[in-house]
Amino acid sequence: MVCCRHGKSLLIILFSLLVLIILSYTACTQKAQTGNNGEATQNGAVRQSPSMQIDPPQKTTDRQPVINKPAPAITSNKQSFTFDVLGDSKILPGKENWLGNRVLAEAVTRINQDNPTLVVYLGDGADQGGPVENLAAFRSYLDKLQPSWYPVIGNHELNKGADPNGLAGNGEGNFQRVFTDKLPMQGRSYYSFNYLNTHFIVLDTAWQSGYGPAEAELKPGSQQWEWLSQDLENASKQSRHIFIFGHKPPVSPFRAGGPDTESNLPDGHGSSWGDPGVAAEFMQLAASYHVDAVFSGHIHMYNRLDIQGLPYIITAGAGASLYASQESGGFYHYVKCRIDGEQVSYEVVKLSP
Repeated sequence: MVCCRHGKSLLIILFSLLVLIILSYTACTQKAQTGNNGEATQNGAVRQSPSMQIDPPQKTTDRQPVINKPAPAITSNKQSFTFDVLGDSKILPGKENWLGNRVLAEAVTRINQDNPTLVVYLGDGADQGGPVENLAAFRSYLDKLQPSWYPVIGNHELNKGADPNGLAGNGEGNFQRVFTDKLPMQGRSYYSFNYLNTHFIVLDTAWQSGYGPAEAELKPGSQQWEWLSQDLENASKQSRHIFIFGHKPPVSPFRAGGPDTESNLPDGHGSSWGDPGVAAEFMQLAASYHVDAVFSGHIHMYNRLDIQGLPYIITAGAGASLYASQESGGFYHYVKCRIDGEQVSYEVVKLSP
């Protein structure tokens, strides 16, 4: 009987030890899980570890990388549109049969038929362009354009301006008055704007070559030059294409040995910028920012010169008397520019008044 009693006691002891071992093992397992799945913060809360994510991890394609630079307003892979450029009509108010009036009227009709996105007019719209009534008469033609249009100031808007007889004076104030809704910077005839992936810069080059006070010219150190440099810097970070527009061309359209020479041009219409050094610096600035093209008027003809891979296009055939033979570009016309993604192309559209 004693042995049996001792045997039962031994079984009870062994069973108790087994229960203790099981309880200890369970407690250790729970502690280990808590240590793996969370950590204590300073306020005693438990912060979830990555292994405790409830939602499945996102695919890498669900998140887009952040690009730390400004982007164009619209960022499709391929953006296509057209714009037209023309200049130098020198219309006469109330003279609908005058050549300049007829050519400009035809240009407006053709452009509306083509339906470009926008139009830039390169200056010298009226023959005596400074008086308000002359500018208003010229503007009445542009107001018939269905696309948006943008004006460039020319020398005829300046030095055939403010005097009542329209033969002398500074007419820039009158230009800014008539086109105030088109000029975003008050008191300035230069400006810029964007369309899709393209940046457009409109300059005031009408003062070049001694038409007015030296401080009004576009040159290094001038207010307009500093603005241009900064505008190009900004545009180079945001836009795929950049175009510059001004009335007076920085380079001569005539090649050595050609049928026409600068001697055929009226005074002040030669190389157009009085200081060739300033013109060279401007061309270097444009090239350094990979400008797509520089458009000018003033010399009544069509011409294109490619310098450092940059087209300098003169399109000044919207009605004023022509300065070159037909084979050299002396014909009435405007230029159509097509943007097709990365590609840029130009087409000369001839007019026949």
